[in-house]
Amino acid sequence: GGVSMFHENQIVFLEDSFSSKNEVIHHLTHRENSAVRDADQYERDVLEREASFATYTIDGVAMPHAKSEGVSTPFVAFARLKTPVRWGTEEGEDARMVFLIGVPKVGNTADNNLHLKILAALSKKLIHDEFRAQLSTANSTKDIYALLQEIEGAF
Repeated sequence: GGVSMFHENQIVFLEDSFSSKNEVIHHLTHRENSAVRDADQYERDVLEREASFATYTIDGVAMPHAKSEGVSTPFVAFARLKTPVRWGTEEGEDARMVFLIGVPKVGNTADNNLHLKILAALSKKLIHDEFRAQLSTANSTKDIYALLQEIEGAF
């Protein structure tokens, strides 16, 4: 990939409890982020995507995402929740690790499937128990950043 999509300031350990995934999404979409030019628009697009297809994956990991006019450059943010939040449609689909993905909405360019590439690269890595364990036990955002950079090459 060219430009890095991971930034250490977009990795966060959230101590607060959130009552719903929508609250988590609101919080994450509105964090200070130079890649987002309209947080409200981006949040709406993420929620719309989520409503049509819940983005819970496996083992406590969710990957909310959207192509949005509110996003100026592609990015992946990561949050680890102290208190898991119900995310999927099934009982037990509670997320404690959230990858928030944002991709600009552009015409029919080569980047049109970028969010799919990012989702695929993340999923491929997250299949590995060891990788998920490292993400859930890392003690600092720096350690998480280092782990995520292993994926960067796959975009």
